[in-house]
Amino acid sequence: MKTAYAAQATDDNPSPREKIMTKKLKKKLSSARQDQYALIKKQINAMGALHKNEGKQHIFSTQLTQLINTIPDAILFKNREGRKLITHQLTQSLFKQLDLDWYGKADITPSLAPKKIRTDSRMSLKAELRFALEKRQLTLYYQTQVNSTRQILGVEALLRWEHPQYGLIASDQFIPIVEQSDLILLIDTWVLQTACAQLKQWLSDPLKRDLLLSVNISPRQFCQPKFVEQLRRILEETGIDATRLRLELTESLMLHDIANTIKKIKALNLLGVRFSMDNFGTGYSSLSHLKKLPLDQLKIDQFLMRDIAIDGFDAIIVKTIIDMTRKLGIDVIAEGVESEQQFACLKQLGCSSYQGYLFGKPMPLNEFEKMLS
Repeated sequence: MKTAYAAQATDDNPSPREKIMTKKLKKKLSSARQDQYALIKKQINAMGALHKNEGKQHIFSTQLTQLINTIPDAILFKNREGRKLITHQLTQSLFKQLDLDWYGKADITPSLAPKKIRTDSRMSLKAELRFALEKRQLTLYYQTQVNSTRQILGVEALLRWEHPQYGLIASDQFIPIVEQSDLILLIDTWVLQTACAQLKQWLSDPLKRDLLLSVNISPRQFCQPKFVEQLRRILEETGIDATRLRLELTESLMLHDIANTIKKIKALNLLGVRFSMDNFGTGYSSLSHLKKLPLDQLKIDQFLMRDIAIDGFDAIIVKTIIDMTRKLGIDVIAEGVESEQQFACLKQLGCSSYQGYLFGKPMPLNEFEKMLS
């Protein structure tokens, strides 16, 4: 998912001509880089004092360096306040990825702490993932989705890799590497089969049979010519109530080939499957597009949640989205809700469904079922 500040950095990429720098410019760039690191030195020191785990400190330091080095030179040559803003946002994002609280607290539960994958090559990782499928190292975690009274409406199934060396790895650390290969099709198929099998088990449980289960579908999988038939076959084999299954598609995927997207969604709608547009609010959808797409839900991107309680502009954007979806008869859910202030603000704006750490982190199946019971 691309954030606004990442998009800003991309738009300002220097031209090849600008990359030929004089000694003076190189000195200025070096100074700007030093400014970037100095701005977050206090956070690094604080983390070092809090955590004795050398491996986690190394991961943080490595990822932080990579993040800062991705900032284009054109951004670094801008005013110092601009550099502060970008560094602040990048560092905050990294803290969240590592389950570190920006203000000093941390969740360092070993079984849940994300690990940085380090492999010699992409081919090596792909080979390990094939082994992971065979050895059943892939698993689904579940994050609750609630209404305004915190009643659980459903869950989102989130892929995790229980790596024998690195521990629990979130999908955003390994899926991008295999998305350009056929391996992503095998993984997506496994996720769909596992999710539908889980819905089948829940049908006999009064506490779980009415839950909606959301599953992310990759562009590669959805664009397969036989995707509709594949999912139809899985639904028939598991015998589930397809209305309990919701597929989440990204905004960019839906708009890439809108005619074909509509055709596939309508075909699966006939089977009962529901659809949600993921990460809405950071792309380029227009009202005309939303009118055409047979959607059940829009998921407001978590980027808009970060400052919604203190930034009037973000609140206006979210309010506009909520009002628009209501008029179109589409449900709306806000993801990335992490504080009571955000929750209260969203309720005041008319949001009906919520997902985020405030209501529960992604958890293994046994923990989720224990929580419900």
